Amino acid sequence: MTQPDTSQEKQAKTLTEHLKSIGGALLIVALTLLLLEGVLRVTDPWDIAYFNDLSVMGNEHFVGDAERGYTIQDGNYEYSHWEATIADETRMIPNTNPDAACNIVILGDSVAFGYGVDDADVWVNQLAGQFPNVHFVNTAIPRYNSTNVLQTYDVFPDGDAYLYMIVNNDTATAIDVETMEFAGGGEGLPYLVRYTNFAIFRGGGTAYIAPDDPNNLVADTAETRRFFSELDTLLEDERVYLAAFELESVTNTLLDRDYDVTLLEYPPQRISITDYHLTAEGNGELASQLVPLIETMVSERCS
Repeated sequence: MTQPDTSQEKQAKTLTEHLKSIGGALLIVALTLLLLEGVLRVTDPWDIAYFNDLSVMGNEHFVGDAERGYTIQDGNYEYSHWEATIADETRMIPNTNPDAACNIVILGDSVAFGYGVDDADVWVNQLAGQFPNVHFVNTAIPRYNSTNVLQTYDVFPDGDAYLYMIVNNDTATAIDVETMEFAGGGEGLPYLVRYTNFAIFRGGGTAYIAPDDPNNLVADTAETRRFFSELDTLLEDERVYLAAFELESVTNTLLDRDYDVTLLEYPPQRISITDYHLTAEGNGELASQLVPLIETMVSERCS
């Protein structure tokens, strides 16, 4: 005859059953998270891989340079969704005419460089096809600030005209590629963590958001004073022309101080929900906006 369970035995069985239930639930949660992690890594719907590109570029492809601060050595570089070719430490422009008598040098950082798209799709190359009598040289490098731009201008003294595309972070401190580690938007962390971070802090899915309103100016700091001092040095050369995006605080300040700057509307087409760099189509829109300025530069400096 089976003996009935004692109260103590019943409690032990109940605890075991609860632990099994909790363990089963935790296993289901873990498997679900692993499945989501795998799906995000394979599909990457927000194209966070573009931030991995920044990490690879910064940690592996940027090299210190005594004249420009840092540069990218000649070669073809493959990234997550795009390639970049560097020749003579400048971004290759397939459409440009190297034999043209008129030389226009592009100065700037990642937007001028064409981060995120192939050589043929960069706005400079799309412009070059419309100006066969101009030899364009794209000296821009991602993360350049005005110090790097001024140094690069000194390295390329023979341009008939220079176009400096200014963005807000040109007022930032110059980076030291020998000591700086580029994180690449959380590279190495689980994609679930990275996607959660971007969802919370970057508002995934929104259109381009200008960081400031028309009345907001840059703060008066040592770095912004450096920026305007270096900009004034550049503008001692009448061959230098400026372009900047509307509503950025640095642009507002340029206008407030009566700098002659061509205003640009930032195209809405970006390479991913989390990265505001331009797609090939966005680069095309930017090229279209710059046609009148290039025509002026050619007329004033190359005729």
